[in-house]
Amino acid sequence: IKAIMTRLGIEEGESIDSKMVTRAVENAQKKVESLHFEARKHILEYDDVANEQRKTVYKFRNELLDPNFEVGEKIKQNRAEFVEHLLAQAGIYAGEPKSEYNLEKLSSVIISNGAFMQPDELKDLDYAELVKKITAKFESDYEEKMGVIGEDQRKYLEKVLCLQVLDTAWREHLYQMDILKTGIGLRGYNQKDPLTEYKKESFNLFMELVSRIKFESIKLLTAVRLSFSEPTESAPQEAQDTEIARVPESEEKPGKKVSRNDPCPCGSGKKYKDCHGKSGPKKGAFAEDWDKI
Repeated sequence: IKAIMTRLGIEEGESIDSKMVTRAVENAQKKVESLHFEARKHILEYDDVANEQRKTVYKFRNELLDPNFEVGEKIKQNRAEFVEHLLAQAGIYAGEPKSEYNLEKLSSVIISNGAFMQPDELKDLDYAELVKKITAKFESDYEEKMGVIGEDQRKYLEKVLCLQVLDTAWREHLYQMDILKTGIGLRGYNQKDPLTEYKKESFNLFMELVSRIKFESIKLLTAVRLSFSEPTESAPQEAQDTEIARVPESEEKPGKKVSRNDPCPCGSGKKYKDCHGKSGPKKGAFAEDWDKI
């Protein structure tokens, strides 16, 4: 059309009455509007897929917030799957002969995840026996650690840490889903339906999310360490006994209030706002151990 306009010598801004040009413009508009409609329809269908995943995640999250939910049973189920995951990391799978098991690597994987088992302890065991023995080791270590606190405190701790893992993993998953949605339309150039590809890819991402929530929760609960403060006369004994992993207060001396831009009284040479006046980690239960994990 542009070439025809040039040959006919039509000036810019001049009215065009040609039916051929009008039809060409209308056809182009219809094609563009059709493409945009399909894109908008796919966006809604993509959102439907994400919404189904959101319902599943928030159902579990609401269960964790329910005071009557037995999170301990869920942890036991996830621990057995976690052990199978560790065996897979060591290259050990069901059905393989025991002679091919790399027990040195398996011992290293177990130790790096919070339990201590020597290769000699794992000798001559088949796959099911390995799962059972390693799970029992993780469970006994965990029960020994958690046995020093009350049942209510234990339940609260387990729920809080599981919620933290779930929320972090869910945010990362949503970010990955946005990336997938951005480029999935290009699959159409390979004669593939973008929606079908999106459903398949998003399902794989969701299964990875579920596994990550299970395994990271077990790793975190295994790694956390409990500590207790010494009794003082100024605080009730019950409150002192239940305090866990306190973060020490900054060593500030009483006296004149120090301005944020004054030199720090500790003698470091830094400004107070960049030294002892700097905002630190949150204080309270498990704060110190949380920073180490």
